[in-house]
Amino acid sequence: MLSDHLAVVPGLHTTAVACAKADPVLFAALLGWAWWAARRERAAVMAAALWAPIGAVAAVVANEPIERMPTFRWTAFHGLVVHSSDLPAPSDHAALAAATAAGLFLAGRRFGLAASGGWLVMAAALTLAGAAPDDIAGGTVVGVTVTLIGYVLFEGAMNRAVVWLRRTRLRSFTGEGKTS
Repeated sequence: MLSDHLAVVPGLHTTAVACAKADPVLFAALLGWAWWAARRERAAVMAAALWAPIGAVAAVVANEPIERMPTFRWTAFHGLVVHSSDLPAPSDHAALAAATAAGLFLAGRRFGLAASGGWLVMAAALTLAGAAPDDIAGGTVVGVTVTLIGYVLFEGAMNRAVVWLRRTRLRSFTGEGKTS
C-alpha cells in the first residue's frame, strides 16, 4: 500500500491525515462565500448556492448505505468468486468534496474551480493517508451524481422558494438579488 511507503518521508502521512480532516472546513468556507456572493445575484444563482450544502449532505447520507451494502458472491462465472474485500466502499470524504464542488459549479465557475482544487487536495490527502483509489473514485461518483440529480429534481422549487423569500422579511437571508 502507498501509505506503507510513506514512512520513508517523516510526517507526510500525518500531514495527509490532517489535510483530510481540515478540508471540510475549507468546503464550509467556500459554501459560505458562494451564499454571500449569491445574495446579489439572480434567484437561480441563489437557489444553486442554497442547494450546494443540501446536495453535499444528501451525498454523504446516500453514501452511507452504499458503504454498508452487503456483498454478493457470484459463483456462476466459471467458479470465480468476488470476495467482500475486493469491492470498494465509497469514501465519505471524497463524496463530500465532490458533491460540494459539483454544487458550487452550479452557483458559479469560480466557486466550482475553488472547490475542485479542494477536492484535489482531499483526494491526494486520502491517497497519502492510505485510502484505496477505488474508494476515492466511488465516493466522487456518488457525490457528483447525488448533487446533480438532486438539483435537477429540485431546481424549480428552489427558484420559487428564493423568489418568495426575497418578498418576505427573510430577504436578508437571500439578499435582494438582481431582477433580470
